[in-house]
Amino acid sequence: MISLDHQKMHHQTSDVTDEISLIDILSFLKGAYKTILVFSVLGIAIAIAYLLITPNRFEAVAQIQMAQTSGANNNNNNNNNNNLNSLGVNIEEPALLIARLGSPTSFNEGAIVACGQQAQSNPALATAQTIKLTPIKGISNVVELKTAGPTPQAASICAQAIFELIKTSQAQILAPSLEEAQMRAAEDKVRVAKAQDLVSKADKSGAAMSAAYLSTRDEIKYLLDEITALQNMVSSTQSRATRLVSPIYASDNPVAPKKRIALLSGLLGGLFLGLLIALGRQMWAKLESHNNEAGKVL
Repeated sequence: MISLDHQKMHHQTSDVTDEISLIDILSFLKGAYKTILVFSVLGIAIAIAYLLITPNRFEAVAQIQMAQTSGANNNNNNNNNNNLNSLGVNIEEPALLIARLGSPTSFNEGAIVACGQQAQSNPALATAQTIKLTPIKGISNVVELKTAGPTPQAASICAQAIFELIKTSQAQILAPSLEEAQMRAAEDKVRVAKAQDLVSKADKSGAAMSAAYLSTRDEIKYLLDEITALQNMVSSTQSRATRLVSPIYASDNPVAPKKRIALLSGLLGGLFLGLLIALGRQMWAKLESHNNEAGKVL
């Protein structure tokens, strides 16, 4: 009989527990609001303390245009001649630049010091993690550089150093092509001088209409055109060096820590923890009450 009464009471308790009404929720909140409020305030206090002890980080932004060259497309014909293309070609594609600067070995001591990472255990790696390069959608020869620092001035100095590093490295990539173009232009000038000497002798000897004479005249014209193209390539490449699309910009508003997110996280975290503790207390109280009632029945 006692066993049946105990089972009946257990089923009734389970039915009541399973059915939670709005009144139950309001009653729970009325009894637990102090706990929830205390932990909410505690969460906000922790967030404020975090904001006070965490140093501000400022960001500098720069848009960098890749160095370009007029390019030289080598097309072999019967005379093994080269034709030059005047269209601009990136010295380095933005994706390749981003991948290259993702490696710590890309940074020299000057860039590391300018970005304030010389005191780190791995300064080059820390510098690589400090900067952020992203391609600009729809533009194939411009990347956006973002650098961080404890002050706007520090972030700007770092951005300037990274820009100079990119400019120097792209100039080094281009240097062999410029040297080759200058060498070819010098060789062509020597060939032009020899060809002009032959034409001058032919004019004096009266062989101005010979096949060799006409061929030499055509060669002189071709060589002069190639010299002009090579010189244009060198000069245009120098004018298309790596450059800033606009001056480096550093805002006076810190980008980290994010105050609103920190305060909201503290508030929500405190609310959740307070609610969890209040719910745990209520469940513990019900469990003790249930055990006491079961003990009295037995």
